[in-house]
Amino acid sequence: MHSNSSLGAGNFDPWVEVIEDALRHNVRELHRYGGRPLLAVAKNNANGIGIAAAGPILDSMDEVVGLAVVRVGEAVALREAGVTKPILLMAHVAGDEAEMLIGLGVRLTPFHDDSAELLADLARRSGGPVPVHVFVDTGMHRIGMPYGRAADWIAGLAASGAVKIEGAYTMFSGAIRDGEVFDREHLRRFLAVVADVQARGVDLGVLHGAPSDQLVRSPEVNALDLIRPGGAIYGLNEYRTDPAGNPIMDLRPVFRLRARLVRVEQLQTGEGVSFHHRYRAERPTWIATIPVGHTDGYPKDAAGNAHVLVGERLYPVIGLVSSNHTIIEVGEDKTVAVGDIATLVGPDREEITPIELARRTGLERDYWLVTKLNPLLARRVV
Repeated sequence: MHSNSSLGAGNFDPWVEVIEDALRHNVRELHRYGGRPLLAVAKNNANGIGIAAAGPILDSMDEVVGLAVVRVGEAVALREAGVTKPILLMAHVAGDEAEMLIGLGVRLTPFHDDSAELLADLARRSGGPVPVHVFVDTGMHRIGMPYGRAADWIAGLAASGAVKIEGAYTMFSGAIRDGEVFDREHLRRFLAVVADVQARGVDLGVLHGAPSDQLVRSPEVNALDLIRPGGAIYGLNEYRTDPAGNPIMDLRPVFRLRARLVRVEQLQTGEGVSFHHRYRAERPTWIATIPVGHTDGYPKDAAGNAHVLVGERLYPVIGLVSSNHTIIEVGEDKTVAVGDIATLVGPDREEITPIELARRTGLERDYWLVTKLNPLLARRVV
């Protein structure tokens, strides 16, 4: 083993730092802008940030009334992480899974014609009405009960006594049809179903439907009881401005991708780096290896296009980003050492922010960077 004492300075696996202050700030900004409490969407491993790290932070905030996910495992992970507020599972589940989820206090989303029969069986087994949010498909045609028959279906569910309807919601497509934003039609259809059901004496609980995109692009959908953002909570750049480019929210990146340098060596003139030797030293040059690759979520096209922050200096990425390694050019002088912390993505310099790195590597949106962070990397709340 190398004798450098820095090798004792912690684990050499890469990690993701979750910046708690930034996450809390973004929630407060969304609450301010949307004017409603949040049903915070933590699906897709909290947009790549880490559900077990982000969940308890969101759970602790007064602006957040509950969390929403789309996988059974995500709901379980939130409870295991200590989340106590209501969790909505926005997905279809098997009967055995549903019974387990009810035991964990997870709200289910029925949207099938035979839901009343299935929920009646669950109610018998669980000892009482099943808490649900009903999902009305207003034209997304993905999941949900189609709006044309939703009112009769919801009334039937309520009359069955098998459910406690705590909420109703829809989803918006963001489509432009005949020059008009179709989100307005989604909302009109949803509100028509709500009015029909309420006229029959059925209490639908809280109404929600506005994800991050509609908060920004179609503010009229914010008029429901809750807003339901996901990506904006995690600081995605596209939600900072309105369609005209005017700033509307101060959303901040909520993570860093970091690792310690594992090797620092000097190349001689003409020596090449990594696969295919796409980089060759033009003079004696120090290089350093970072144990982060494209399987960790770092863009494969970072080489030649991006920089990494070590200490107070930025160093160019060279050669080729492989599955597990990234190499940086240090220069003529040895200014780094094994064990130094490298920040590949983070808010510390403009050049390495998620949106700037996405732009430099052809990803277009920071969404395609953040959501691809390896879920097996350790998450550290800072």
